[in-house]
Amino acid sequence: MNATIYSHKSVIGTAQLQVSDESMGGVFGLFIPNDNYYKDIQKYIWEFWAANKPDYQKWNSLRINVQLDNGLFLFPYGGYTFGDSPDFPDEPKRIDIAGVDISILRFSKDILLEPWFTVDIEQKLYFEDELAREITPIKSFFSLLSFDKMDNHILVGAEISTFAKYEPNDDVLFAVKRKGENSMLASVHLTWINRKNEQSSDFPTTHFYSDFNDFVERRMKPDNEDWNFVN
Repeated sequence: MNATIYSHKSVIGTAQLQVSDESMGGVFGLFIPNDNYYKDIQKYIWEFWAANKPDYQKWNSLRINVQLDNGLFLFPYGGYTFGDSPDFPDEPKRIDIAGVDISILRFSKDILLEPWFTVDIEQKLYFEDELAREITPIKSFFSLLSFDKMDNHILVGAEISTFAKYEPNDDVLFAVKRKGENSMLASVHLTWINRKNEQSSDFPTTHFYSDFNDFVERRMKPDNEDWNFVN
């Protein structure tokens, strides 16, 4: 499947992805970089591979994302790597992606039923940043002195990736990976309120789904029926 590769909001290239290891969620493809890649990204790739101790914080700061032709973004909890060496600058470049849900590559463009829609890169990053802002614990000086346990939101510490947006309100569907658990989906009703102003760890309201089929049956189909009835 064709894919567009981003660093933050900038397109840095494209790739034709294929499955390398279905059991491990591995995909790869010939990476076709553009000027943004050569200007802003390639030096970080070379530095990463040349370092005795790779700087994963700097690597993660590139905020790489891959969007498929079906409009959905991959969520690779195994990460991305680029095959690009300064010793062979003219050789074809490759992207490898590990730990993805392979089924997402087979989804059609109309896999989401109204009023659920795919997001673009700006929306994806925006919703992820907003969710992080809403759930990040605010530790006060007094709570540190008293050693009180923070009443954290259930998504604190989880890896997240925006999957889809519900048009009628502020519900957003995220792919979620929590330590020690299988990846899942979670619909979150964003509140646009800072964590320090929240009165309960129950907000933003979050509902989990074991996989996409579970989400379809319990949420997307009922939403679609209501949407068609009203419209």
